[in-house]
Amino acid sequence: MDQRLADLTRGFRERINRLAIFDPLYELGRKVSRDQQNNPIDWFSLGMVSLLFFFESMLTRRRQTSVKDLAAYLQEMNQEGPISADEAGFQKIAREIIDAFRDASGKRKEKVFFNWETRQEERIYYSLIEVSDSDLSQNIQNYRLTERGLELIFATKEYFSEFHLSISQLVLRKQLEKGELNGALREIDEMRIAVEQLQRKMIQLNLEVQRNIISHETQKKYTEILDAIHSRLTREEEEFRELYGFVLEKKRKLEYEMTAERDIRAYNLLIQIAKELDEVHRMHRSLLHDSITLKRKALHAAKESLYHAGLIAFNFNQDVTSRVVTSPMPAFALEGLIKPLLGPYVERNWSPLDVFAPQRTGGDDEGEWEIPHFAEADDRTEDPSYLQQQRQNFHRLSQELQAFLGEKTEIRLSEFLEYLQADPERAPFVENRSLYDYWLLLHQRTPLQIHQGRNEDGKSYLLDDIIAAFSHVEEIEVQEEPELLQPHPRYEIQEMILRLKVNA
Repeated sequence: MDQRLADLTRGFRERINRLAIFDPLYELGRKVSRDQQNNPIDWFSLGMVSLLFFFESMLTRRRQTSVKDLAAYLQEMNQEGPISADEAGFQKIAREIIDAFRDASGKRKEKVFFNWETRQEERIYYSLIEVSDSDLSQNIQNYRLTERGLELIFATKEYFSEFHLSISQLVLRKQLEKGELNGALREIDEMRIAVEQLQRKMIQLNLEVQRNIISHETQKKYTEILDAIHSRLTREEEEFRELYGFVLEKKRKLEYEMTAERDIRAYNLLIQIAKELDEVHRMHRSLLHDSITLKRKALHAAKESLYHAGLIAFNFNQDVTSRVVTSPMPAFALEGLIKPLLGPYVERNWSPLDVFAPQRTGGDDEGEWEIPHFAEADDRTEDPSYLQQQRQNFHRLSQELQAFLGEKTEIRLSEFLEYLQADPERAPFVENRSLYDYWLLLHQRTPLQIHQGRNEDGKSYLLDDIIAAFSHVEEIEVQEEPELLQPHPRYEIQEMILRLKVNA
């Protein structure tokens, strides 16, 4: 059996243990009884309200919480409620609820199940309510929630749903540090599900933005929501980068320590972890880009909604025509009323100096018209020291790019940047202008035919050093993508895809 399938039932007892605490609520829900007016009693919701009452008592440090106190609270809550019962009736309801959460004899609840991890039948004992103290003179017992009861309360409200992915990233880091690689793969799968859930929420939010923004207040509300989402995604993006670098570093260290079969299995698992983590990271990056697009779309939707609302509210006959016809006004006031509805003023005159301006009278070959173009990033510079440094940097970058490519024939610029940032020795390249000149030069000359060799004039330009480094391929093609990358605060560059056409 696959190792991941074999680990499917890992921690099965703990999962059942977390589910068992809900059994008393469902046992209450199966009770069938009626009040004084023969209306059915919703025991399930009463049980949940009772747990919240005991929880609030613990928050406010009320130690005297008996059956009588619970009955008084339920009766007060039911002043306009659906249950028809007197004080004695609510005391009976409170007693039955407490007995459902804690046996009257003081025994704990029991859950019998078959543990598929150990292949044995096991039992779980728990209780949601326990006795805190008692007054024997008045025969009163006071109750409080146990740790399992508190778990149930916390499980019914997701306090950290927006931080689910961040928590998974922390768990993944701990698993990698402890060497729990199978668990790390499963955690990455859960992270993928969390990212897909975020994608669905973004789609839903996109529809809400387009449908609901009809005023400045709603626009401000959605802008704040999108700002919070973008801020959280940015933090998660930084953590993804650190995690990926951590995995690569761990894999690099293991390469020199593979002496046993266990080390080989761990190395293969790290390769798989790096691959799947990179895939989840890619999905998350697209989500970050979508959040920026959605924020821009929210502002555009607000402007359009307010514009159309103004058009609908504006009535030309009532607001303009009737005002002009029925109210006598001077000519200059009439002009002020009509002017906002007219088009922008266009000057119809032209200057005689245009006759003496430079004219395009010939073709490009005659040299009378110069088309602007991007500056060439080659060695035709007035500073020889700059050229020498640039050539050295390009040579080193070509080596690093070859090492990163390996057997692959297609990579993205973002992947290469992550590869450089993951290694402290390579990280300074991201801070150097030469890295961005290098990619801009490749994009400017794409498709780059390697077999063309050096320039015809015999000069050894910067491009020739790149050609020499990739002499084993036939063609280099660089295609730009709309996504913007900012690996360093000083530089920003578009995402690019580099493809190699290998010699047959």
